[in-house]
Amino acid sequence: MKFKLYTTMFLTLVLLFGILFAVLAFIGYYFSLPPYLVVLMAIILSLFQWWISPYIIKWTTNLRYISEGEYPWLHSMVKELCRKTKTPVPKIAILNSGAPNAFVFGRTPNDSTLVLSNGLLKSLKKEEIKAVIAHELGHINHKDMIVMTVVSVIPTILYFVARFLIFVPSEGRRKNPTSAVIAGALAYLVYFITNLLVLALSRMREYYADYFSGKHTDPKLLANALAKITYGLSLTKEDKNEHLRAFYIADPVTAAKEAYKLSSEYSNRRIDNEELKKAMEWERKNPIIRISEFFSTHPLTYKRIKALLTMKK
Repeated sequence: MKFKLYTTMFLTLVLLFGILFAVLAFIGYYFSLPPYLVVLMAIILSLFQWWISPYIIKWTTNLRYISEGEYPWLHSMVKELCRKTKTPVPKIAILNSGAPNAFVFGRTPNDSTLVLSNGLLKSLKKEEIKAVIAHELGHINHKDMIVMTVVSVIPTILYFVARFLIFVPSEGRRKNPTSAVIAGALAYLVYFITNLLVLALSRMREYYADYFSGKHTDPKLLANALAKITYGLSLTKEDKNEHLRAFYIADPVTAAKEAYKLSSEYSNRRIDNEELKKAMEWERKNPIIRISEFFSTHPLTYKRIKALLTMKK
């Protein structure tokens, strides 16, 4: 399983950077810049993104690192799973948010942070929280969080390249404005394509993290957690952070908006099989949601739950 994931990540990296270097080489030729200079700029920007991304996440979220004295059961649970899965133990932080979610970030597996929201801790049973944590540890174990951090900068670079070609005046653009607009439009198209590739890779890694969780806990527990998160809980405004969408356990932008109040009654309720089937069937038959999956960081929840229940069988 890991081999297929690693191969796909490697090929996606090669493809995305190949596209980026080709576009930058064309820009360099168009503006009479040395080819090595534009390639060097792309590499520096990618490394800069990898280095600064943990700081960006800390600055843009209301998270707080917790010591072992706080939530001792949580620290014990994480250490137990890390020992079982041979995953480096991450630092643990709590996100002050009512929406149930979790994500991991870091430059390397040994420098990673596991973030759990207050909403998640209040709305799920402990065994379901354990399944969610195992999913997040899967991202650390697979090292895909590092790959996502690096590749996510490529569409951004191409977006600014397109804007530069169309809107920034230059001698070449004044002489031949049509060619500059065409080049900018093509850059926008390449930006769109690379963004779809990054999103496809993000959705693929979620399936592998789900499998990792199911393998080391119980697939039904993560299925229940996903059902509660996606089909049952509200989405608050502060959780619509575009920069973090690929890190969450469930895409916060596409999460269901029908609200259940966070309470022990909700967290302890059992997911009725008939109720779950109805929610999954509604999602499966909704054409708008199915189309929106192509522009989402996460697969549709019904697909993930179906895969987990098949794994359980």
